[in-house]
Amino acid sequence: MVSRRCFLKVLPLGGVALSACMKDRSQRQKPHVVCILVDQLRKDAADRWLERIGPIASRGVIFEQMRSVAPWTYPSVISMLSGLYPQQHGADGHMFKNVLATFERRVPLLQKTLRADGYETAAFITNPFLHTWNHFRMGFDHFDAHFIGSQGNIRGRGDLVWKPGTMFADSVNQAVTSHFSGRRCRSREFTYVHYIDVHGPWQGAPFKHRYKDAVSFIDQRIHELYDFFMERYDGDLLFFVTSDHGRYLKDDLEIGYGPEWRQSKKSMHDFNLRIPFMILPSRRLTTRRTISEPCLNFDFAPTVLDWLGIEMPFRSPAVSLMPMIRGEPLNGSNRGLYARNSAFGYLSDCLIHRNKKYVRFYDPRSKALRQRRIFDLDRDPREIRSKGEDFTRISSMLDLAAGYHGLKYRAVFDAVGRETEDKLRTLGYLR
Repeated sequence: MVSRRCFLKVLPLGGVALSACMKDRSQRQKPHVVCILVDQLRKDAADRWLERIGPIASRGVIFEQMRSVAPWTYPSVISMLSGLYPQQHGADGHMFKNVLATFERRVPLLQKTLRADGYETAAFITNPFLHTWNHFRMGFDHFDAHFIGSQGNIRGRGDLVWKPGTMFADSVNQAVTSHFSGRRCRSREFTYVHYIDVHGPWQGAPFKHRYKDAVSFIDQRIHELYDFFMERYDGDLLFFVTSDHGRYLKDDLEIGYGPEWRQSKKSMHDFNLRIPFMILPSRRLTTRRTISEPCLNFDFAPTVLDWLGIEMPFRSPAVSLMPMIRGEPLNGSNRGLYARNSAFGYLSDCLIHRNKKYVRFYDPRSKALRQRRIFDLDRDPREIRSKGEDFTRISSMLDLAAGYHGLKYRAVFDAVGRETEDKLRTLGYLR
């Protein structure tokens, strides 16, 4: 359902005043795009502690029921920027080793599509899963990940990665503003900023070592970039704020069926999947809307391309959210929303349909089904009590969502580089 607070005016691609950052008539038709992703920011925390951005977002578009297609960063971000499910693009973790897969160069990431359309693209990265070891960097004209170290495709100790002097958002913002302040705006621009502050670790952080304080700190930094890019583009931009997954708070891991089924960054519960998704007001988005229809973060890529009038380069299971942004019904609004995790010793998936969540837990080695749960998200938002319903009627829909939808890219688990292997061996992680 789409809730109207007032009529939303989405400006067409043509017919807007000339941006201060664009002098070429051929470039007027499309706005600049900025995407800010706050790693591990859950929806309810954003609602409570984004005290500056929240009121601004209330004048734009807020999605109340956005979820990630995966409960951890790597598959979630690649899905968001491709419009593909994790089982399609292959960016995932090994089931039994702390190793990440390398996805194919051919995976159609949003930054590549935009660059092919004439956009200048830039990324500022603070998560090692997206560092230069994999193909995520492809499509970015400027790719800055110096804020952290690289441990290759290994998921391991932070000794190899975290740099308290540069990893937090104040340093990231300085790099962003320095990069753009020294450059004339020659064409349309797409910028992706990935903050790690809320995720941590917090040693050396410029805020108290608490989740709430990390969110409050990042709130100020997002506001700084919003002001900076609004001025740079004279308001002619689309400015998105979102996350890749949530995290547990208080007793999220203990209630209901307990820790075997409720695990941080592994299970399908909403403390892991429910994320903020906001489009801040600009000259391209002049009034407000709150959207309560459930959506998935991999809808981001087709939405941006639809807004810009660029055709999706392939047939995607994701959908454009533009109809809802315009106040129209979404075609296929009765769709099931699928999410999964198949890494690091945990195998489960879920389908959200008509505000019920159907969850399957598998044995990771035998792939045998261990448990099934049904949660009524309206009456039981913390997913404590499984409903005693027949799972059979939804199984075929779940199996269909879990498939490859006619498109699957090959992913490989590369051998660890010698330098990284030596460091891990020194730290006692390899024998």
